[in-house]
Amino acid sequence: MGFKRKQIYVDPESDRKIKKLAQATGLPEAEHIRRAIASYVAQVPDSEDGTHPLTQMIGLCDNPAGPKDAAVLHDKYLYGKKK
Repeated sequence: MGFKRKQIYVDPESDRKIKKLAQATGLPEAEHIRRAIASYVAQVPDSEDGTHPLTQMIGLCDNPAGPKDAAVLHDKYLYGKKK
């Protein structure tokens, strides 16, 4: 399996916990970080075109012809659901 190199910054508490977890499990810190990222992104919904539904809201209310009730009915506009 190929990996893409990424450089990230973590707060000291997270760094301490990742090190402790890696030591306890015998797995590298990087593996725990990869698993955490995979778990996180699996929970983020994608729309059919691969973009997050929230990005579809950007500028929606700036358009004079756009909805005036988007603050209240945002789920309707994002996911097609009623409030």
